[in-house]
Amino acid sequence: MGKLYSKAVNKTFEGTNYFFSFVLITFMFLIIGSLFFTTTPSAFLQQMSSHVVLVSIGVTFGSSFIASLIVFVFSVPTAYVLSRKTFWGKRVLETVVVDLPLSFPPGVDGLILLLLLSRTGILGKFLGHFHIYVPYTFAAVVLAKLFVSIPFMISFVREAFDRVDRNIENVAYTLGASPFQIFYKLTFPLSIWGVLKGLVMALSKSLGEIGATLILAGGLTSSTGTMSVLIYFATQKGEMDKAIALAIILEFLTFILLTVIKLFFKESTHKIHA
Repeated sequence: MGKLYSKAVNKTFEGTNYFFSFVLITFMFLIIGSLFFTTTPSAFLQQMSSHVVLVSIGVTFGSSFIASLIVFVFSVPTAYVLSRKTFWGKRVLETVVVDLPLSFPPGVDGLILLLLLSRTGILGKFLGHFHIYVPYTFAAVVLAKLFVSIPFMISFVREAFDRVDRNIENVAYTLGASPFQIFYKLTFPLSIWGVLKGLVMALSKSLGEIGATLILAGGLTSSTGTMSVLIYFATQKGEMDKAIALAIILEFLTFILLTVIKLFFKESTHKIHA
């Protein structure tokens, strides 16, 4: 009797899991795939030949690649410091640099940057002496994408550095290697897949960024009109064919980037040993 009851409970448990999984997966496929059923190939191709759409694609890719490059240059040293050094206030620094920006709503990111870089802002006043004005320019687009991408990059790169067994570095140090040699000959090569994964994730995040870009850059000119911002304005104006075409492109690109991560960046969750 007990075995029959246990078997019935197990079947009910598995059936419940399958049912809720089926509902959730169907719901997600319905949402993600709905874009492809709300337009026609001719309408899509017509929008793809639009000058405004082509310019927005160029602005989006250009700003995202520049932002990702800058993020890479500054995030790798920062992640290394957070991974290898112990100092007072480290937890607070991690919270401010990584955790807090991740929890901000997109609009808050843009507001902070706008207040900082406006003509009356602390940094804006300083740049004003050199006749540099960032808001509502292409530089603002890059800066907005940069700000939202930094926490992702640092998180992934630091995790990759943490996986490298420090005994490897200690042995190299005892053999006379300098900290720089240890980093570029051991630590960084052993962490390369994690670094690349962080870079791809940062690029993926920057491609679809809208909140900070909309507030800081405006998106009202050709040099600041990213694909996400253009989707927002097109939706507001009822230009649904344009919005759908851009959304399909963004969705497809994000899918490709995430698939690359899944297929090629299968790093171990264990430490890397000698």
